Amino acid sequence: MADNRPTKVSPEGDSKDPIILVQSFAATGHTVPLLQITQYLIEHGYDIYYLGGTQFQQVVEATGAKFIPLVGLCDTWIRDWLPIHGLGTHLDIVPSISKLLASLLPSALDSLRRALSLIRDREPDREVILVSEVAISGPVAALRLGAPLPDGYSEPPKSLGINIIPPTWTSVDHNDFWVDIPYDPNQNRKVSVLMAKLAREGIYKESWDTMKYVMETCSAFKPIESLFGDHGKMIDHRVWDMLFVCHDKILQMCIPSLEYPISDWPANFAFGGTLPPKAWRTPNFVFPDWFEQVRGNSAKDGISPGRRKIVAVAQGTLATDWDNVLIPTIQGLAGREDILVVAVLCIKGATLEGRLPGPPPDNTIVVDYFPYDAVIEHADVFVSNGSYGVFSHCVAHGVPMVLSGYTEDKIALGMRGEYAGFAFNLGSAQQTPEAFAKAVDTVLADPKFKTRAMQLRAEAEEFDALGTVERELRALF
Repeated sequence: MADNRPTKVSPEGDSKDPIILVQSFAATGHTVPLLQITQYLIEHGYDIYYLGGTQFQQVVEATGAKFIPLVGLCDTWIRDWLPIHGLGTHLDIVPSISKLLASLLPSALDSLRRALSLIRDREPDREVILVSEVAISGPVAALRLGAPLPDGYSEPPKSLGINIIPPTWTSVDHNDFWVDIPYDPNQNRKVSVLMAKLAREGIYKESWDTMKYVMETCSAFKPIESLFGDHGKMIDHRVWDMLFVCHDKILQMCIPSLEYPISDWPANFAFGGTLPPKAWRTPNFVFPDWFEQVRGNSAKDGISPGRRKIVAVAQGTLATDWDNVLIPTIQGLAGREDILVVAVLCIKGATLEGRLPGPPPDNTIVVDYFPYDAVIEHADVFVSNGSYGVFSHCVAHGVPMVLSGYTEDKIALGMRGEYAGFAFNLGSAQQTPEAFAKAVDTVLADPKFKTRAMQLRAEAEEFDALGTVERELRALF
């Protein structure tokens, strides 16, 4: 089977290169990976504009990029849309996220047009190439489906899609609906096709009708199905699959071993590799006092066999129902003298006051906000609901995982971690403290998890994700 590894092209950018417009969804987990790519490209001489959420202006400008704010609902959706609608669970995930994408499309398209026009006004003689995080690629699809172009453009800009969530692609080899359907290499393709057809005519019908209506209100009158080409004749696609095929090239930011073997990826697809650990420490960074406990028990160098094992736990910035994973993990490991738990709440100023029956256990450190990589590199195991960011970080550090989540892409990540062999997947049902403790003990006791994590780390390092992004970007010049 083909590796889908991008072809290497030429070296670093120069002043004659096109201007690069990077855009990302206005959420932390979607922005941080694109900031890492932006920083790399700027360090390699590229001229970058960045279209992103207003709350990220300071960190964007710190990379050296010129910031352009998103406007309207696509900038404020976490505050104005999410509390009302939510992102769904289980079979509701695809329809609810499709509803979000449709709701955000008009403001996202307006934002992209404004950004492209601004760049054209400032640099009338230079080409613009778009590097777009897939979750905010609806406007790219709209332009390719006939939506009016911004002033100064005779055709949509070339675009490189960056996907930092599980693939939004319906395959005849495996149609998982982002729910807990295990990959089965012997699955009958006719079953996948039938399931996709029934979903299209059932739970996905409203999603399709809504997106078609919104596209038409944006004057994008070409059929969405036209983006799928001949593959659309093989199987009925989910509406969000358009985000995967609307680009000249799409990079799935993982290594092949983290994804199911699929024979019918779209023609524009390639693996981009897992992003490496970030340079998270600033010149004035001061480690908190509690971090000495982490250093003293670090798994990094395989030191003292009598040390406490370090179990890190976090749930990301959106799925913050800590009763799902974080609190039961703390409770399940409470009082264990052989384990040090580091629980990161991922929200500045947050506490667990009132959420536990008393103070945190003596073997637990609770911190509101702290760089993932600083903890992961010392950890024996990371417990998570399964965000793609922490998933990638653990691969980059060779750290095995325990996974259990039921919102957004979390179910799909749990299944892929289990398939790749470096994670214990507790599934999407709410688990007890005892279940989390048993899963952690299983990973700590069985060396196959750590061995596999280190194999994946070596594969990721060899892949060179940031270099791959640059090479694939230059192929569009």
